Amino acid sequence: MRRLLLRLEDARPLDRIAGVLGRAAGATVARGRLGPALHGSWFGHPLHPAVVQFPIGAWLSAAVLDALPERDDPAIRRATTVLLGAGTAAALPAVATGGSDFTALTARQRRVAVVHAAANVVAVKLFAVSVLARMGGAHRAGRLLSLAGLGLAGASAYLGGHLAYSQGAGVEATLPPVAARAPEPAAARH
Repeated sequence: MRRLLLRLEDARPLDRIAGVLGRAAGATVARGRLGPALHGSWFGHPLHPAVVQFPIGAWLSAAVLDALPERDDPAIRRATTVLLGAGTAAALPAVATGGSDFTALTARQRRVAVVHAAANVVAVKLFAVSVLARMGGAHRAGRLLSLAGLGLAGASAYLGGHLAYSQGAGVEATLPPVAARAPEPAAARH
C-alpha cells in the first residue's frame, strides 16, 4: 500500500486538476475571513477532521441498521433513510472545510487530496442515490448503493489519514511539537 501511496504522491498528471480545484477553493471557501474560519483557526487546529465525523457516523449507523435482521421493519427503514440523508447533508460542511484546507497543501499533498476528494464526491452521490432509491421503495438497491458508498468513503478516509499522518497536511509548522508543549506527568515530577 505504501508503494501505491508514493506513486499517487508523484502522479504529476493530477497537478492540472489540483490547480483547478485550488483556484475554485481559493475563490470560494478560502476567501477573506471565511477561509481561516473554515480551516479552524478559532478551533486551534484544522476543522475538517472533526467535521467529517458526523457524516461518517451517520453513514456507519445506517449500515448497522441495514445489517439488522429487522431491517425491513418500516421504522428501521425510515431511520436508516434519515441517517443516510443527514449524513449526506452533513457532507457539505466537510467539503467546505476540506476545500479551505486544500488551498494550503503542497503539490504532493494536493495529488492525494484530489483522489480523496473525488472518492468522496462519488461516495456522497452513492449515498444520495441510495436515499432516493429507498424513498422510491427500492430498499435492496438502496442498501447496495449505501454499502458501495461506505466502502468508497472508507478508502477515502484512508487517504485523508495519509494526508494528515504521513504527509503532515494541516500540521502547524510554527508550533513546537506536541510533546514539547504537553505538561510533564505528575509522576515524573517527583
